[in-house]
Amino acid sequence: MPDFPARILIADDGSPEAGRAIDAAVNLVRVTGAALSLVHVKSLEPAVAGTTVTPVRVDQLREQGEELVGRRTARIGEYGIRLEHVEVRLGRSIEATVLRAAADLGTDLLVVGARGRGTVRRRALGDLSTRLVGDAPCSVLVVRGQPSPEPARGLRAYGDEDH
Repeated sequence: MPDFPARILIADDGSPEAGRAIDAAVNLVRVTGAALSLVHVKSLEPAVAGTTVTPVRVDQLREQGEELVGRRTARIGEYGIRLEHVEVRLGRSIEATVLRAAADLGTDLLVVGARGRGTVRRRALGDLSTRLVGDAPCSVLVVRGQPSPEPARGLRAYGDEDH
């Protein structure tokens, strides 16, 4: 019998994709009985280069995070699941902050949502979920969102014909 994760952590950024990750994690918990935790991460990187994040802005970010976590906790509770750990973390690097949370909580499985970026855009911009898969101290489940279609570039895959 395969080993199922004992501790699952959802990394939530408040996006619809993170909502799908929550649904997937809830389904896993219902099947495996794993402990479920939720961390919401807010970036402390200034929106404008050369500026700083003020203490008032930090308080606003934390308050927004707490409101979101409250809604997510209630949603998960509707399935009869109690979260073992819930937290809002602020950090300069979302990736590093999520990885630190996973390590701190002894996570066996990190569940994240991913936006459906096309291959070219993902390569150009980098992709948080891809970096997490490579750097996480545990297994990572990436729950995909709706992929955004890429424009055709003159190449077709075998079997694309509409017969």
